[in-house]
Amino acid sequence: MLQFSQYDKSFTNVFYSQPILDINVEDSNRFIIRVPKFREVTHLIYSFDAENLFLKDKSSYGYCFEIENLLNELEAQNDFGYFLISSTSNKNRAIQYNPYFLNKEVNHAEIHIDNIFNEHLPEIIDDFGVNFDFVNKIVMGASMGGLMSLKTSIMFPAFNNIISFSPAFWFGYQELIKDLKNLNTNTSINLTVGTNEGKIFNKPVADLYPTDWKLDLSSNNNFYTSGVRKIYEELTNSNIKTNFILKDDGEHNETTWKVLLKDILISL
Repeated sequence: MLQFSQYDKSFTNVFYSQPILDINVEDSNRFIIRVPKFREVTHLIYSFDAENLFLKDKSSYGYCFEIENLLNELEAQNDFGYFLISSTSNKNRAIQYNPYFLNKEVNHAEIHIDNIFNEHLPEIIDDFGVNFDFVNKIVMGASMGGLMSLKTSIMFPAFNNIISFSPAFWFGYQELIKDLKNLNTNTSINLTVGTNEGKIFNKPVADLYPTDWKLDLSSNNNFYTSGVRKIYEELTNSNIKTNFILKDDGEHNETTWKVLLKDILISL
């Protein structure tokens, strides 16, 4: 049974769970939840990388969405109530957050998603009185979390509003492209990439990735944008409603993504 305590003294409506062991990766995750204040829940958001949502000093790289400020602002402007469930990552993120890793017998990412959405999420929404059938359901993530948001909707199509910031497609590009065809046709996707994200690669991408992917290897920035654009093209070919956002000068961090998130949530 999950037990929740106050996440930080600066928030009265944000709580986190005890560590939950994932025996498959020999590491643990926590849930962090955000409850709307004095409002009926209209939107249920599930987010990966919970540590990067609320506070910079608790984030992985010194950036965060500052999502409590954003949700408070949106609730003040609209008759909405956002219930947020999120899970932290860990040092084994490279396997726990990659549904498309080749040559492995166990898909740790699929197991992780299944544990969250079949075992823990029903308990959380029941304990907090969220009416699952009458809320807009959103799944969001960035980078590898962007891959996880896509895979989550494939596995659990009730979460048919996807926000995928700068998905890290190169971790399993060809398998990802094939898997997009398994999305439910009533899915709606907000897909983003910035024009200045190539600095996350430690070498020229032409030395790292194959030419048969038929992506733009002329620069690291162009590689990133061409890969995400290819995802957009595949989604369009599958008649999946997709809002593709190419952010000029956008970088691979929450400073860029949080600006985009506001307009995206307004549309949902």
